[in-house]
Amino acid sequence: MTIGRSKGQSCLKRFILVLLFGLSFSAPCFAQAPAPAPAPASDAYRLPPEKLERAEAFSRAGHLLHFGAELWALAVLWAFLATGAAAKLAASVVRKGRRGWLNSAIFSALLSTLIFMLVQMPPAIVGHALSLKYGISIQPWLPWVLEASVSFRLAALSGTFLFMLAYFLICWSPRRYWIWLAGALIPLTLVGVWVLPTFIDPLYDKYDQLSRTHPALVTQLERVVARTGTSIPPERMFLVKAASKGNGLNAKVTGLGPTKRIVIWDTTADRMPADEILFVFAHESGHYVLNHIAKGLVLTAVGMFALFWLTARLADWLLRRGGVRWRIESLASLPGLVVLLLALTLVQDATEPLANTISRFFEHEADVYGQEAIHGLVPDPQKTAVAAFNQMGEAYLEDPHPHPFVEFWSYDHPSTQTRANFAAQYDPWAPGQQPRFFSK
Repeated sequence: MTIGRSKGQSCLKRFILVLLFGLSFSAPCFAQAPAPAPAPASDAYRLPPEKLERAEAFSRAGHLLHFGAELWALAVLWAFLATGAAAKLAASVVRKGRRGWLNSAIFSALLSTLIFMLVQMPPAIVGHALSLKYGISIQPWLPWVLEASVSFRLAALSGTFLFMLAYFLICWSPRRYWIWLAGALIPLTLVGVWVLPTFIDPLYDKYDQLSRTHPALVTQLERVVARTGTSIPPERMFLVKAASKGNGLNAKVTGLGPTKRIVIWDTTADRMPADEILFVFAHESGHYVLNHIAKGLVLTAVGMFALFWLTARLADWLLRRGGVRWRIESLASLPGLVVLLLALTLVQDATEPLANTISRFFEHEADVYGQEAIHGLVPDPQKTAVAAFNQMGEAYLEDPHPHPFVEFWSYDHPSTQTRANFAAQYDPWAPGQQPRFFSK
């Protein structure tokens, strides 16, 4: 879970995390900027005029890219079916005398490669170009392409395995495969969350013990640990070296069980005022204390059955409507995987607001917890939180007034304006008020 919207994270990396069913809670946080002047609660997050114009332009481009990428994915999958390319690819793979599992492995590997290259890469390239243009990213194209090659290898491996699993289950249980598929993905999700910080994240970034690089900061953070009663020893506080990639600031809680940890970007540790870092850490501690990862996994498990039930129903309908034209007789066939993938993409797009609403709820809870947790540790928790959100918005050129529909549909965090406005007026220690998570 995060303190800010995840604009700085690579689209390619997010795709790999989804394929591996790992939940990455990354947190673009705060940009280096002078502390903002006090603002009315109705407009607690503000940008200078020159940055406001750039933020609005960047926001429009980002929204177009977000929805455009979803439409692009649907268009590519539909064209793959409508042109008969899926059936032709399957026919070229199938050979007499070759074992069925080998045919499925070859087709799955080819399909994973095509999806990555045709569906994921074009929006990712546009996204990186936009980030460079507006100064969010400073990562040159060559290192970015090298990271994309890492993503490609992971996508090929994980995608091949998942497509083969789906194909086997459909052939084995044509009517109830969606139950077995959802059930199989739940332990894979747990494994993905567990291995994410130790095996996947280090492929993209360099990590170090925060106590080794910023011992004084660890001492400050231990005040929050004592305040919240969390079991977050210094060994689980990490620094990620991100300054060579971008100008944003970031923090996240990630992992599961023995791999659970809090990660702070070096830009955050080096550029943010100490009281605002305490707020960031308190927010992330809130995700620990409020068990948001565990709750998210439970919701994921329940939602997965609903997701695949809807996907199975929609895939059957698509096959009845277009199977003859696509030259696909059954879902229990290699090209039937493309029909299943199209149905899954449609269902995921349609349910995006539900997933984002849940995420925004968790983030708001962590905001509340974080602001309460720093009470008594910083002179003014309200001003600290508002200043932090202003830096976050400026770092990522967040539009101060996003369209309500766009926020509802695509924001996995409340808008910066919403969060800053709440922080400005939230004072549970005032007479007649009561904190939600701490005692007065």
